[in-house]
Amino acid sequence: MSEALIFSLFNLMARGLSSAAGLLLARAVAPEAFGEYALALNYAVLLGVLARMGGNEVLLVTRDGASASALRRWMGVGISLYALLAIGFAVGIAPLLGLSAFIFAFCALRAAAEQVGLQMINSRLQRQERLGRVNLMTVLISLAVAIAVACAAGPALYHQGVELVTGAEFSADLTTPAGMFGLAPVPTFVMVSAIALVIVMVLGMWLSRDALADARAEADAAAGHEGADQEGAGQEGAGQRRLPSKADFARGRGFLYNNLMSFAYLQAWVILAGLAFAPAQVASVSVVTSIVFALYVFPTSLYRYYLPKLTHGDARLKEYLVIASGFALPVAGGLALIAPWLAEHFLSGAYPRLTLTLRAFALVYLVHAFVTCAFTRLAALRLNGKRLLCQSTGATLVVGGGLAIAALNHSLGNASGDTGSLLGVDLYSLFLCVPVAAEVVMLAMAILFQPSLSRGGKAHEDNAAASA
Repeated sequence: MSEALIFSLFNLMARGLSSAAGLLLARAVAPEAFGEYALALNYAVLLGVLARMGGNEVLLVTRDGASASALRRWMGVGISLYALLAIGFAVGIAPLLGLSAFIFAFCALRAAAEQVGLQMINSRLQRQERLGRVNLMTVLISLAVAIAVACAAGPALYHQGVELVTGAEFSADLTTPAGMFGLAPVPTFVMVSAIALVIVMVLGMWLSRDALADARAEADAAAGHEGADQEGAGQEGAGQRRLPSKADFARGRGFLYNNLMSFAYLQAWVILAGLAFAPAQVASVSVVTSIVFALYVFPTSLYRYYLPKLTHGDARLKEYLVIASGFALPVAGGLALIAPWLAEHFLSGAYPRLTLTLRAFALVYLVHAFVTCAFTRLAALRLNGKRLLCQSTGATLVVGGGLAIAALNHSLGNASGDTGSLLGVDLYSLFLCVPVAAEVVMLAMAILFQPSLSRGGKAHEDNAAASA
């Protein structure tokens, strides 16, 4: 339990530092500029989720998950696929969305390093049970983002902070952010963070070296191929050294579906807001999801810690449920009560409807923590079909509801984002209710599936797994 808590708390600390860096950038720049950056980054992260193809989870649960060749294969496939997706998006879609090509290009580079390379490196280190190095990587990621904020608007943020704390007044030249390299703060931030994360990814490749374990894993894999099929062992082994096997890709597609559903709950909400409302409101949603996602990392990092241990049963599941559930309620309650006031005060009211958005998404976090627990139960009992049905329902409600509200908003002439009218306020409130409703529906479905599991059914599943 202590290792799980330390592992998760380091993830929470790192994500919290990254979220704090995002809040500092939001304070330093106009909401419209921050909204454009948030849209570009979320599109890039979505491409990163597609490019990973579940490779980080495959590295956690496969027998050769600790081997260097498996890491290189998945990263090579993922980054190559990501490059193709990013080029296609930049040429065909980004201009239609009005995204800056420069900002999107570096957001894509940042997401490629963080969402493909670093995810897989951390999975390999976790499989090797080098949790200290995993924690080091998470802290380095957050430090890279913090360095980017300092380069983008460090002096201005310092003087703004002094004004906020002491009440002293400074000239506009001191409190107006100006990034390095002659660029505006947002381009400076995304460029420096992208380059820094690529450097961290290269460092992670070096930290994950283990010549003895790699040689042993490669020997075990070669022996397994030879024992499985004597005639085709040579050809199959050669193929394994170049690319992941078909079985690995099949398992990765299953994890990919799970990751896409998770993306739809929080991060895709920024993209949907961009289709429905003005950039300033998009920025509000992005600020809120950054705060909530920092807290959401705790139950999901616990899930990643326990996932290798749950592949052969659910002996550690009760421990997971106690920790995750016990943490979710007080944190989400405190977030709903305290964070809106703090965020409004820190951001000087520049982001519209931030309090309402933050309270709505605090409820999303609270429910999702318990949904994650229920999904883990279904995964531990190998009921993947029912788990995916729950997630499909939630994703359909989120994406379908968001697109429907976006279409309604445009059809009624509110695409400019004018929230002064009653209609605009009602649509925005309804927009925030959709993820809450989706989480409640998913939780209800997951709970309803649990009573159908008899002891005999579970024993049958365990026997089938053991015989396989």
